[in-house]
Amino acid sequence: MTTRLSELETKLSEAETPQQRIEALNGLAEYLGEIDSHRALTIAEEAVQLSEEQEYWHGYVAGLLNQAWAYYSISDYAESVRRTLDALKLAHQHQQNQHKLDALNILGNNHNVVGNYADAMDCFAQALRIGEQIGDNKQIAAVLSNIGALYNAQEDHQKALQHFERASKLYLEMGAQGVLPGIALLNVAETYNFLKMFDAAIRFAQESLDMFQAVQYTIGEAHAFIHIGTAYQLQGIFDQAVDYFQQALTKIRTTDAKFYEGRIHKQLAAALVEQGSLSESLDHLNNALTIFTNLNIKPDVFATHELYAKVYKSQGDYKKAVEHLELFHEIEGQVFNEKADSRRKTIQVIYEVERMRLEAESQYHRNVSLQKTIQENEQMIAQLDSYADNVAHDLRNPIGVIVSYGALMEMTLEGQLDDESLQYLAQINLAAQKLDDIVGALLSLAKARKAEILPHEVDMSATVSEAQKRLEPVIHKRNAVIQIENQLHPAMGHASWLEEVWVNYIGNAIKYGGDIPIVKVGSIREPDGFIRYWVCDNGVGLKPEEQAQLFTKFERLGQNKIEGHGLGLTIVKTIVEKLGGQVSVSSAGVAGEGSTFGFTLPAA
Repeated sequence: MTTRLSELETKLSEAETPQQRIEALNGLAEYLGEIDSHRALTIAEEAVQLSEEQEYWHGYVAGLLNQAWAYYSISDYAESVRRTLDALKLAHQHQQNQHKLDALNILGNNHNVVGNYADAMDCFAQALRIGEQIGDNKQIAAVLSNIGALYNAQEDHQKALQHFERASKLYLEMGAQGVLPGIALLNVAETYNFLKMFDAAIRFAQESLDMFQAVQYTIGEAHAFIHIGTAYQLQGIFDQAVDYFQQALTKIRTTDAKFYEGRIHKQLAAALVEQGSLSESLDHLNNALTIFTNLNIKPDVFATHELYAKVYKSQGDYKKAVEHLELFHEIEGQVFNEKADSRRKTIQVIYEVERMRLEAESQYHRNVSLQKTIQENEQMIAQLDSYADNVAHDLRNPIGVIVSYGALMEMTLEGQLDDESLQYLAQINLAAQKLDDIVGALLSLAKARKAEILPHEVDMSATVSEAQKRLEPVIHKRNAVIQIENQLHPAMGHASWLEEVWVNYIGNAIKYGGDIPIVKVGSIREPDGFIRYWVCDNGVGLKPEEQAQLFTKFERLGQNKIEGHGLGLTIVKTIVEKLGGQVSVSSAGVAGEGSTFGFTLPAA
C-alpha cells in the first residue's frame, strides 16, 4: 500500500501539464477515498477547481465523484448526494457512460445507508444496464457486489450470497488477479459468517488471503485474517480467533490505515474478553480509543467505552465500569442525533432534487395523469422526511441509561436493601424494559411501513416453526397446545416479516386463550388466487365493538390484566398489507369459542 501511495504522489509531483496534474490528483484522491477520506476530499477539491479553470470536463466529473465518495466515507451523506447528482447531470450532458455508472453506484450506496432500499436497487439496476451496454465486466462485478451488500443490509443473506458469487465468478472469467477477485471472495466469506456457515467462511477467506499475498495487498491480507478470526470467534474458539486477529494487527501496522488498525484492536479486545484475558484486552482498548479519538470516529469511540465497561465490570471495578458506561451513553446519544440529522439532510437533498425535476417536467406536461404522479411522488418524499424527523428523537438513549443503572444497582446493592426497596427497584427496571419494548415496536412499525422488498416464495410451515421456537417460554409457562391442522400452503411474501406476524397472532392466542390455551393454525387456498391463514384460540372471544378497535395503535384486546403495549396487531396489519394481503378477525363473543385471527397473501 505504501508503495502504491508513493507512486501516486511521485506522479503528482512530476506532472508537467494541467491535465496531467488533474489526472494525478484524481488518481490519488480515488486511492485515498477510504483510508484517508479527509485528505482525499482536499485533493479532489483541487482537481475540481483546476478542471473548471481548464474546462476539462472529464477531470471535473471525476473530481466530483471523488468528493462524493470521500463525503460518503465520512458519513456526510447529504453532501455526497449533492456531488453525485452534479456529476450524474454532467455525465449525461457529456455522454460519459463510465461516469454515469460510477455516479449511480455512489448514489445507490447513499440510498442504502439511509435505508431507501428500493431507490438503492433502482440505482444499481441502472448501473448494471450501463455496464452491460458498454461490456465492462469489471464494473458489472462491482455493481453485483453492491447489490449483495444491499441484500445483506436487509438481512437477506442468501440473495446477497448469490450476487457476491456472481461477482466472484465474473472476475475469474476475466482472468482478474489479486485485489478485485480477492475482495469478492471476502464478501462471500463475510456472508457465510452471517449465515453461520463457518467452514465455508474460512475456506473463502483463505482463498482471498492467497490472492492478496500473491500481489502483496497488505490491507486485504489483514481483512482476510479478520474474517477467519471472526468465524472462530462466532464458534466460541477464542484462542484461534485471537491468533488470527493478532496476525491481522501485525499486517495492518505496516500500512497507513489507522482506522482499520483501531477496528482490529477493538475486535481483538472483544475476543480477549471472551477468552478471559482481561488485562491484555485493556491494552488493545487503550490503543483503539486513542486511534478513534484522533480520527474523531464517534461510533467506534462509544463502542469502545461500552467494551471498557464490560471489562471493568468483570474485574469488579464498578466505579470505572460506571464511568465508561456514562461516556458510552453520552457519545452514543450524540452519534444517534448526528446520524438522524444526516439522514434528514440526505432525504431533504433527494427531495429537493426530485421536486426540481418534477417541476421542470410539469412545465412540459400539463395533463392530469402526470400531475397526479407528481403529487404522489411528493407525498412519498414528504413521508420519508417525516419518518427521518421522527426517528431523530433520541428516545432510546435515556431508556438505556435507566436499564443499565437499574441492573447495576440490583447487582451492587444485593443484600443491602429491604424487600420493599428491592420490589420498588424491580418495578423501575420492569417499567424501563417495557418502555424500551414500546420504542422498539414503534421503530419496527416505522421500518415496516417504509421498507420495500421483493416478495418471494415462503415456506409457511417452516416460518411458523421458527415463530414457535421464539414463543417456547410462554408456551411452556401456560402449558399451551399448538395444533397445526394441515401442511400450510406456501405464499409470496418475506419470511422474516411473516415470522413477526405469526409471533403476534400465536402469542395473542396463548395470552387470551383458556386456562389451558389450545391454539389451532391452518390455511386454505381461496378461488381468487390468495391463501387465507388463520389462528384460532379457545378464550372468551371478542364483542363486535372490541373487534372494531383492533389493528390500531395502542389498542389491546380488552383485558387490562394482559401485558402488552398494543402495537403488535398494528405491525401485523402493516406487514400484511405491504405484502398485498389483508387481515381479519371473527368471534361470536362466547366464552370457550374464542376468536379467529386471519390474513391473506398471494399464493406462491
